[in-house]
Amino acid sequence: MDKKSSIVVLPILILILVTGFYLRCESVINTEVINPLRADAGQYFMYAYNLRHKHAYSHQVGSPGDLDSPVKPDAVRSPGYPLFLSLFVDGLPNKRTISWILFSQMIISTLTIFVAFLLFEKFLSPLWSLGIALLVALSPHLIVSNSYILSETLFCFLLVVLGWVMSLFGKKPSPWLGVAIGVAMGIAALIRPSLQFFPFILALFLMFHYGWKMGIRYSGVMLLGFSLAFLPWIGRNMATLGIATDNRLMANFLHHGMYPDFMYKGIPQSHGFPYRYDPRAEEIAEDPPSVLKEISNRFSQAPSRHAKWYLLDKPRVFWSWNIIQGSGDAFVYPVSSSPYFHNTFFRITHKWMYVLHYPFVVLALFGCFMAWFPLTRIGLTQGSLLVARFCSLLLIYYTLIHMAGAPFPRYSVPLRPFLYGMAMFTPYILVRCIHKKAVVP
Repeated sequence: MDKKSSIVVLPILILILVTGFYLRCESVINTEVINPLRADAGQYFMYAYNLRHKHAYSHQVGSPGDLDSPVKPDAVRSPGYPLFLSLFVDGLPNKRTISWILFSQMIISTLTIFVAFLLFEKFLSPLWSLGIALLVALSPHLIVSNSYILSETLFCFLLVVLGWVMSLFGKKPSPWLGVAIGVAMGIAALIRPSLQFFPFILALFLMFHYGWKMGIRYSGVMLLGFSLAFLPWIGRNMATLGIATDNRLMANFLHHGMYPDFMYKGIPQSHGFPYRYDPRAEEIAEDPPSVLKEISNRFSQAPSRHAKWYLLDKPRVFWSWNIIQGSGDAFVYPVSSSPYFHNTFFRITHKWMYVLHYPFVVLALFGCFMAWFPLTRIGLTQGSLLVARFCSLLLIYYTLIHMAGAPFPRYSVPLRPFLYGMAMFTPYILVRCIHKKAVVP
């Protein structure tokens, strides 16, 4: 970005950041979550409490009424988010501790807007990147997520930081930036373990982009960085539990996603939680192989129905607006109050983002495929293409992962900045084609 364009861009970017900060601040202050430490949030909090006070990684509460009693270590959830929470959890749950957590997430979410601009400015023009930053700033899902003690906000930030480091690497590749990419992925995978397979796909992509000689070098240092960040967790599990990882979440992930339309035998009341209505749920979810066996059996009994669910319906559900396994709309846990219920500005921005959501999903789909065309003839550099293809690869990877498992829309929330980026990439390329009087092959 040159000095001339910065005169225009910087004031607009500051205005977007101020707007995003206002929305997040107002949301955190005026959103009242009913029982904020329920389900996943309660487990995360207990992990943090036990880490801080018992020096044990466990989500157990201990003996009833005695939080100082010993707990048994486990590895059900990855440690990234509990480690973050442990910075604030200095005792039993109270409003002060929860407020500090939520306000820190509000700051992180605002920083996400700025880093998203830096990321997409590397392969789009500054004005297009401002549009993406505005969408990130206004996204109700990214705003509401700050009010929950859940990992969405932190994971979204780390994904965007990963993309930004990747953009620096695309502009000027170096082994040190390769290590930084790997470390960023390792830290992010400690928050959401679904990312742990992505480094190997990215390694293949780097070899494809840079050729065998340079690609193997960059892939090697990237995987080294990932190992430095992620393998200590595996080592801890082996030393403490005798296993590399706990497969319960993987079994549940596959199990919860195997029911067509998220319903058990079409029962409307089971929507979102079909496994709770399945009398064989415990038997099916014993371990990943037993879930895969059950899925195979159900495919053989009703192949067309399950093929439609896995290949067509799951991607649509994953990128849908409503949080299915939650309180509806952008809310995961029920809330008794929110600015989205009464604040005019919040309601207007919510309406805009809701109307634009599905067009953005379609545009992002086209953008993900267009990124793999040889677009250098319309002025994109190889470095810009590297970043665009990285964003495309990340969205495709997560869509495929959730096509195999549970496609709950909540898990697509941290990907919203990349969704908006690839959605804007489509018209950006079309405008460049028209401007350059070129046709993309």
